[in-house]
Amino acid sequence: MRHLFLALMFMFSSFASAATVAGAEESSFIYDPHGARDPFLPLVTAGGAIITYETEFVVSEMALEGIISDGNGRIAIINGNIVEAGQMIGLYMVQSIAEDRVILLKGAETSVLQLKKEE
Repeated sequence: MRHLFLALMFMFSSFASAATVAGAEESSFIYDPHGARDPFLPLVTAGGAIITYETEFVVSEMALEGIISDGNGRIAIINGNIVEAGQMIGLYMVQSIAEDRVILLKGAETSVLQLKKEE
């Protein structure tokens, strides 16, 4: 009986300390999805061929899909990716987001993505 009591006390104390450590780590972790693969996209085709997804963007293939402004700043949607000024999309850094355009930098190269107006 004494061994059972000691075993239960040991298990309870281990569980309590693990819960405390897990709670401390949870608040300090920040996920950065930059460069990560979308986990919902398939890795192979139905025939078994491996699918590769290009992570590098070329400006000519980029589409500025929208710009959202909330008074505190702006975010842009480029090829389905939500970005803010200072973030990277492929090898390009978003330098600034204006009302109707996004300016991208790649080294010394500057590119402008213009928002297309609906007619």
